[in-house]
Amino acid sequence: MPEVERDLAARVEAFAQELIDTASGILGVPTGFEVQVGASRSRPQIVVSQSDPLGVPILVDGQVLLRLLVEFRCRWNTQQRYLAVEQSTFAVRVEHVNEPLFHFDYVRNALESVPVAHLNVHAHRDEVVWAMMMARTKRGKRRGKDASKGKIPRISTLHFPLGGHRHRPSLEDVFDMLIQEFGIEHSEVAAELIAAGRRRFRSIQTAVGVHDDPVAAAGALEELGYTVRSPTAVPAARRDRLERY
Repeated sequence: MPEVERDLAARVEAFAQELIDTASGILGVPTGFEVQVGASRSRPQIVVSQSDPLGVPILVDGQVLLRLLVEFRCRWNTQQRYLAVEQSTFAVRVEHVNEPLFHFDYVRNALESVPVAHLNVHAHRDEVVWAMMMARTKRGKRRGKDASKGKIPRISTLHFPLGGHRHRPSLEDVFDMLIQEFGIEHSEVAAELIAAGRRRFRSIQTAVGVHDDPVAAAGALEELGYTVRSPTAVPAARRDRLERY
């Protein structure tokens, strides 16, 4: 295995161990994650997912009520300096039911019509379905044609945007939501681990976000009293990141 690929694999293994420590600590029971390395040589893709193919068991009153399915698809960034998440999914479903209740997705290179970070809710309300069919967009027209053939649109195909590349939810947010809304069983230190994981994730996103708009970042630092020296060639703001749906 080339050195660059070994370095990537090592970083992803460390990332997977962070997930194991976080999930096991929050839930209070051992939780496994595994790593699979793709075959590409130029920019190998590595997948991190829970070890149990059915999903991480989530208990309420001692019984498995929900399953959490987690998947990260990772690569080096284009400069091969940072680990980049190409795609991630956090799906929650009821035990013994295949269709999820909802899932949070991040797709770095999503189609322009789909938010890079979004939420899909698998619920059913007539008013929303009607509005989806009435939409005066290509997608709305397609839904109308499908309905005429007996295929009624499902709310699960509706994408709710969640803040683009930098402000998407973390896995810790999903765990916290399950604790607050579903009362799942968790350890005594769950709140501390969730807070630590959020800090880590958001600090990384803040640092990476500086590359999206260095001038704005420099201005913010100067407002805090820092002395910032501009490079000879000031990098341009990455409009593809700042403006992305």
